Amino acid sequence: AKAILEKLEPMELVQKYTNLFHWAMLELNCVEPSIEPTATGHIVEQLNMIEKIIAAGYAYEVNGSVYFDVKKYAATHDYGKLSGRIIDDLLETTRDLDGQEEKRDKADFALWKSAAPEHIMRWKSPWGEGYPGWHIECSAMAHAYLGAEFDIHGGGLDLIFPHHENEIAQSEAAGYGFAKRWLHNAWVTASGEKMSKSLGNSLQVAELLKNVRVIELRWYLGSA
Repeated sequence: AKAILEKLEPMELVQKYTNLFHWAMLELNCVEPSIEPTATGHIVEQLNMIEKIIAAGYAYEVNGSVYFDVKKYAATHDYGKLSGRIIDDLLETTRDLDGQEEKRDKADFALWKSAAPEHIMRWKSPWGEGYPGWHIECSAMAHAYLGAEFDIHGGGLDLIFPHHENEIAQSEAAGYGFAKRWLHNAWVTASGEKMSKSLGNSLQVAELLKNVRVIELRWYLGSA
């Protein structure tokens, strides 16, 4: 949607914001990561993981989309061990997304989605042309570079559920381990509110550095 709005190809948009991000990290003197994999560069790994999950009996295909069977997984695994969520409560917190009527249960989540004709990001798969679900991207890339189990997984508090919980579930369903420890950061706030695009209160690094030095900004953010 953003690409259409800015009249750019999707990958042009990705490159634009990747460049801005790299510039900001350089300005803030952050150590560069060893590797920065992209979800679009690892479609094969994602398809392979989805096939493993289906073979293990924890996913099912409907009309070209593949969904993770949360209740079946929860019958033999501790779904909710990271977030503390109880599976019976999940129906009250599930977002109202397209394709809900295809699912066996509202708590199930998409591993692969069939692409509508107007969807510009699409790849071939054993289930037809489509695109990966949000969670499977991270599990596939983590496995590709860090192996079946790794030490620390980071992220914001808002990702604990459903994203991180579902990363654990699909990785274990595919026969792998996952993160041994989790490190979650709280939100950056502006005037007492969570800083977010939806609220329109985001402060860009370029704007902040007009008024404060890099070391001051780093100390301020780290002091909490």
